[in-house]
Amino acid sequence: MLEIKLDEDSRSALYLQLYKKLKDKIKNELKVDTKLPPIRKMAAEVNVNPATVVKAYDMLAEEQLIYKKVGSGSFVAPEKKSSYSENREDMLKHGQIKLSESINFASAAPSTDLFPVADFKYAINQVLERDQGEAFTYQKSQGFLPLRKSIKKYFEEQGINSSLKQIQVVSGAQQAIDIISKILLDYRDQIIVEDPTYFGALQAFNSRRAEIKSIKMEQDGADLEEMEIYLQKNKIKFFFTMQNFQNPTGVNWSREKQRQLLELAEKYNFYIIEDDILSDLNYDQNRINNLKEFDEQGRVIYIKSFSKVFMPGLRLAFIILPEKLLPEVLEAKYATDISSGGLTQRAFDYYLREGLLDKHISFQRNLFQKRYQLMREQIIGHLPEEIKITFGIKGGLYFWLNLPQDQDTQALYEIAVQKGLVFSPGHLFSASKRYSNYLRLSFAAVDEKQIKRGIRILKDSYYNYRGEELNDDYSPLL
Repeated sequence: MLEIKLDEDSRSALYLQLYKKLKDKIKNELKVDTKLPPIRKMAAEVNVNPATVVKAYDMLAEEQLIYKKVGSGSFVAPEKKSSYSENREDMLKHGQIKLSESINFASAAPSTDLFPVADFKYAINQVLERDQGEAFTYQKSQGFLPLRKSIKKYFEEQGINSSLKQIQVVSGAQQAIDIISKILLDYRDQIIVEDPTYFGALQAFNSRRAEIKSIKMEQDGADLEEMEIYLQKNKIKFFFTMQNFQNPTGVNWSREKQRQLLELAEKYNFYIIEDDILSDLNYDQNRINNLKEFDEQGRVIYIKSFSKVFMPGLRLAFIILPEKLLPEVLEAKYATDISSGGLTQRAFDYYLREGLLDKHISFQRNLFQKRYQLMREQIIGHLPEEIKITFGIKGGLYFWLNLPQDQDTQALYEIAVQKGLVFSPGHLFSASKRYSNYLRLSFAAVDEKQIKRGIRILKDSYYNYRGEELNDDYSPLL
């Protein structure tokens, strides 16, 4: 027993009292990995409602003082180490950017003027007229059935076949990654990620205290020879990958490497989490393939989100799961938020059935292709020669730039911010804090005028960072 006493006469809420007392014990008495009492047992010990204990445990989990294992309980987490104050770098690391009037080369979400507001308003109105109050009821945790049928048909058109039973609706790709992490990962389980990779995924995996092995990216995908050397000595739970227009490099995996990766998954018995958010934005005529198309052994957990080509605030994404994982995913989804928004699901289903999504994606593809071409021209034509585009991308929303080895893009970022430009320093995308001389530029949230001005600011900032004068061959106006 933890011997905790709460004061019912106190002005402080019981859940806050419990949270503070548990926090004190975690910091001063309890060892790492100590299991806390189950919710009902704790409620009985301190004579409170179980909901009070849930609130206290949730607050401890948010502060990363405890971690939870689905089906096992809550445990004391290792001490959180941090050498950073809550400055701009720390906020950027958590996906928060103070933009003010800045040109935004950091965000991969489209600007609000590109949202199909009129078409989606039409879809919502049609749903409200059709469904009335039913539109605001809870949906089943697996998702609104007609929407799952619509997205199944959409997947089939992309060459991906699955049963209806395998499709789970979630509130965004980040929730999908988080839920999968919860059901597959225990403390210090090993996983592999691409290096560099999406920092939101790294945050989810770190929250589960996973041991993360990073495998470097090459022109046609991750280095699978390096991966197999690691697999020969280590047992992993899964490999996290973005197969098309990978974040942040923009790399597309080759068909040959996709085949080899599936063979490795079968040989060494691990899952592959394929996060697909950008395969719709292909700027050449060659068809690209998702890994899930070739998954015959049920090794690939496929996540599909339209947030970068539609409206990110809708918070909708879809998972195709191996059937044996479905019960645990449903349990974790229910525990997280019961179900994704009912009106949102119904409206998106109508939007899909009317062919409006295909129309919008076609519009976005044409627009972003022009921005891609312009930013590429500006980078090559105006930035110093030592700043290079790392890979020859042909789609997506990013450029991954490589500076000389001794350069620090975090320091460059601080200078650029003062001049009205934000971008993503490369170290944010690495579990091992590599890529300090890399940066990611996104053209999702900027127009052509801002692209031109932003590259000029980046050039100016780079020369300031190097302590050199920028000579643009200006002459005095006489």
